[in-house]
Amino acid sequence: MTPLQIMGQHFWALIPALTAIVLALITKEVYISLFLGIFVGAMINAGGNPIEALKVLFETMANAMGPDTEVTESGDIAVTGAGNAGIFIFICLLGILVALMSKAGGAKAFGRWVHTHIKSRRGALLATTGLGCMMFMDDYFNRLTVGSIMAPVNDQFRISRAKSTFIVGSISVSICILVPVSSWASAISSNIAEAHLEISAFNTYVQTIGANFYPIFLLLFLFATSILGINMFGMLKHERTAIETGDLLCGLTPSRSDEEIESNPRGTLWDLILPIAVLVASCCVFLLIKKNGEAIFDTNTALCMGACIALMFCLVLYLPRKLMTLKDYTGCFGTGFKSIADVILILALAWTLTGICHSLSLNEFVGAFAECLGNFKSLLPAIFFLAAMGCAFATGTSWGTFGIMVPIVAPMGMAIGYDLMVLTISAVLSGAVFGDQVSPISDATILSAAACRSNHLGYVKAQLPNALLIAAIAFVCFLVSGLSGRIWLGWIVGIVLFAALITTAYFIQKKNGTLAGDLYKKAMAQEQPDILSEEN
Repeated sequence: MTPLQIMGQHFWALIPALTAIVLALITKEVYISLFLGIFVGAMINAGGNPIEALKVLFETMANAMGPDTEVTESGDIAVTGAGNAGIFIFICLLGILVALMSKAGGAKAFGRWVHTHIKSRRGALLATTGLGCMMFMDDYFNRLTVGSIMAPVNDQFRISRAKSTFIVGSISVSICILVPVSSWASAISSNIAEAHLEISAFNTYVQTIGANFYPIFLLLFLFATSILGINMFGMLKHERTAIETGDLLCGLTPSRSDEEIESNPRGTLWDLILPIAVLVASCCVFLLIKKNGEAIFDTNTALCMGACIALMFCLVLYLPRKLMTLKDYTGCFGTGFKSIADVILILALAWTLTGICHSLSLNEFVGAFAECLGNFKSLLPAIFFLAAMGCAFATGTSWGTFGIMVPIVAPMGMAIGYDLMVLTISAVLSGAVFGDQVSPISDATILSAAACRSNHLGYVKAQLPNALLIAAIAFVCFLVSGLSGRIWLGWIVGIVLFAALITTAYFIQKKNGTLAGDLYKKAMAQEQPDILSEEN
């Protein structure tokens, strides 16, 4: 059977994801869109039998939410890792931790400290971006922690929720794929290792960092636009509305309740910093502990253990100082779970959708597609970048995308050359980051919107044109690097295009008076004249 015939045979694997995406964009109702997309896929899987389709649906959902398992030589099923169940537990524990820090007054104290030290919108945006870059070990931890901490600060300076979420969501997926000690590094290395090449999988991953154009340019874009006050397309509308009217959601409703927890006024900055420090340190220790060169704990288990230690630390830190009672402490468990219950539901549906797509042989479709393009060697990086973008956007998962495509690209090393293979793997990783960042059904957009109390689909629409601009620059970089065989030439072209984009946008908005700094000064001058003496 030819690759084209295989693609035609397995085209149905794309239908569930496409159904969910189209319905989500049309109806703006994520729950029903995801469920209908899943049900359509289950109906295809069950041959049109609705009863069998429901059986497939819920079996797939249960499997998606469970731990990682494998069949032993004796035929028994052994648990090998926490899997998605571990992510659920970690999210719950982190929600509880945020509730505890808020109840103890740590979040309020941090807000007071920020009010003293951060005097401008630019400072708040840079603080959000910088803090996100520091939380590099895991994307879930990054977006939930940074979003929860910085949302009140950004609200103070009338930074729209869409803008805050754009920064948090973009950094969480970009920084984790660029740092070798993150959970992403181990996952990507393991995917490269599946090719069974006579090379070091980890060293190959490290070499892909230098050609991972999209996440690097995205980080540069976030810093540049924060410093210069540039906002484009839908993001400009959100920012302008927030600055001029104080409506941070641009008329939309948040994906998560804005209900605040009553906090203790005696809380200090350390009541926020120390629990987070313990969480980060504990997770890092558990992630880095190895035996015979292999990690003892899988990523999700390590994160759960670190979060559990942080919760126990809060018990010791808060109760003896009477910042809360034992009843208040246990009450935060319910409060924290309630705050992320809707997120868990959407994640369960999103993961089920991915499982349904895979059950319909999405892997075979992607493999056949790659085989059709195998002869265009110099174009492979650009082509695989587009393919990974589409796959990650349709399925809502970056890990699933490079889990499918990296093992396909890596074996090409013997045929296309090691350097071109590395560049093509970089293209797959870049495309996966893009799709994960902008897909309305990805956990990155769902959790980022929840952490920043933004409107999920409103934020997705506002960020998409900005992300597409950076993706266009990255595409040209991969095209130039592939055709020339020189990554540094791709960087030169990319930097020129990026500089032209930022310079053009800055001078156009400066001329039109739509730079965020100018709009904010004008609005504050009308409402609070004294603010001008504080604004940078």
